[in-house]
Amino acid sequence: MSAPSTSNLAARLRQVRLARRADQEPKLPATWDVIKVGLTVPTVAWLVSAVIVLITKVAAGAGFSSFGSATAAGWLAANQTALTVGGVTIGVLPLVPTLLIGYGTYRVVRRATVDATSFNELLRIAGTAVVGPLVATALALAVVADGSSSGPVGSPSPLAAFGMTIVVHGVAALAGVVPRVIGPFLDEFAVAASDRIGAEAGVAAFFALIAGGGVAVFAGFLAHLGAVSDLLSRGNTFDGYLGLSALSILYLPNFVVNAAAVTAGASATLGGTTIDALSTHPGTLPPVPIAAVVPGSDLGAWGALLYAVPALAGVLIGWHTRSDDLVAHLRAIGVGAAVASLLMVVAVAFSGGTLGEMGEAGVSVPLAGVFTLTALGVTATATAGILWLNRRFGGRRASGAPDLDLDELLDEPEPVDADADSNPGADADSDSNSDQDPDSGDEDGTEALDDVDPAVASGADHGPPAGDRPPGSVRELDN
Repeated sequence: MSAPSTSNLAARLRQVRLARRADQEPKLPATWDVIKVGLTVPTVAWLVSAVIVLITKVAAGAGFSSFGSATAAGWLAANQTALTVGGVTIGVLPLVPTLLIGYGTYRVVRRATVDATSFNELLRIAGTAVVGPLVATALALAVVADGSSSGPVGSPSPLAAFGMTIVVHGVAALAGVVPRVIGPFLDEFAVAASDRIGAEAGVAAFFALIAGGGVAVFAGFLAHLGAVSDLLSRGNTFDGYLGLSALSILYLPNFVVNAAAVTAGASATLGGTTIDALSTHPGTLPPVPIAAVVPGSDLGAWGALLYAVPALAGVLIGWHTRSDDLVAHLRAIGVGAAVASLLMVVAVAFSGGTLGEMGEAGVSVPLAGVFTLTALGVTATATAGILWLNRRFGGRRASGAPDLDLDELLDEPEPVDADADSNPGADADSDSNSDQDPDSGDEDGTEALDDVDPAVASGADHGPPAGDRPPGSVRELDN
């Protein structure tokens, strides 16, 4: 064998260097992707806040001395940080900006984790999605503190600001990572099928409650359309009409969440007004058009219709988690009711707070959780009892219907052998050949008619027992 030439060695060395460079090149793009995860949402949010503040100041003819502090306050308000404006603390902040920045963080993390290959990389992406907004919050606190001496916006609590930022973007980042880790997590900890389906039912029931709250708010809007128009007319000018309309839209999710909690049985407070499904204690309301949807008197029988919302949500849980195993069914119902009440507690906590000099606004967080858990648990358990009685006395098993098992809903189908499908008669032939008596029958494996006992062939009920018959007789089939 001839020795390798110098040109071949040089070509191989060149290939090795190119391979090393190819391995090192993705490091820069990967780092840039992580930076984009941390900076995209804060940058866009600050720009939008700056544009809104600029339009507001231009429309009002005001100066730009407090432009920076107002823009920073917009970022803090989007992260549900209580602000002090003109000496009045406002803790009830609109949910629309919070939902938008949360959705932005979710989408950024979801897209960045598509090509992630390890759990550490997923944690790095999720952590960066939270660290970036924390840096933006620190900058906002510094800007607001600098302008608080000359502007109307006071300096908020740094601990509350950082805490709410972590909660908002942490939940959004976790939601973006969950689709990549939920499968291995459930398999690793062997989560029961009843718990999985119960959690799914709980999420569905929560959104059913939110939908019911939206319907209630829309019905109140139609019923009090005149009051809404009166409040809107206080804007006097086009700028005022636009501002009041935008403010009502921004606070619309807050009213929907509180209405959903009211349908579950809790009572809500707005300024000096307290309302539940059946009674109303009127008082002073904030001069915002969306506040006109609050009834000024008792709803009476119409208010009882609100209880249909948790009833339908509970039936949804009971039906979605149905199973022939009553214990598994009740366990899934408990998980579903707990998940729905937990989500309701989080939503109510974000949608309420202090309303300046008018007092509190929203629903008590513990009561919202207790009423939601009770309403959904009772109706779902009643649904499970009805389904159990129907199976027990309705002849479901006698009709030949297959049993419903929660574990079977999540089991993957077993793979089918392609060879067995291509030759379906092979097993049957082998079984029939193995059962044949080698001393009797023809070569094709069938028994000769001459060897059959005439009495047995004619169906007569006499002759020796099956175990004492000679090896040529026909065997009885098991019933």
